[in-house]
Amino acid sequence: MSSSLEKLVEDIIRESKTKAEELRKQALGQVQEALAKERADALREADLIIRSAKSEADAERNRRISQAKQQARLLYLAEKNKVVRDVLKDLRSGLVQFARDDSAYGPFLLKSIAQGLVAVPSETVKIALSERDAKKFKSSRMLEEALAAAQTPRKAVLSDKPIAGTGGAIVTSEDGKIRADCTLEARVQLMEPQLLAEISRILFAS
Repeated sequence: MSSSLEKLVEDIIRESKTKAEELRKQALGQVQEALAKERADALREADLIIRSAKSEADAERNRRISQAKQQARLLYLAEKNKVVRDVLKDLRSGLVQFARDDSAYGPFLLKSIAQGLVAVPSETVKIALSERDAKKFKSSRMLEEALAAAQTPRKAVLSDKPIAGTGGAIVTSEDGKIRADCTLEARVQLMEPQLLAEISRILFAS
């Protein structure tokens, strides 16, 4: 993983912490307010009911409090899911900016192609890039540099079929049977479990 890409993800996670903490506090406040209201209502109703049946009052009070706790849990999960969606949205936006920063994206693309060359055991490989990258790097020595970085004997040619997505490369064998997805989206997908775990840790921290 490119250090620039790791820094991008770390920055987005760091920014999400403040947002998540605010939402967590807001959710907890709503939870406490809901519980306090339900307890007060339950106690008032219980005081009326207790005159005729104490056991019935206790059951009603417990039912109301249990219902309030369930509603609070649902509210909390909804807040968590909202933060996760916002973070993933920020990450996708960040990838677009990352791909436009040649100083960071250029080395990432070169490394991605080199990794694909190593992963595909074929004498001749095809390198598929986004339409933007294919136009931008067609006249450069990027493939030669990637071959040198991979330190493996390969013949590499650019595919005439561009890939969809933000950036990175897809490397395939000459017969198309072996494929290495080294795109930005594939890299981030591998990181999603770590990202989701981090957001959950933030939201459910004591």
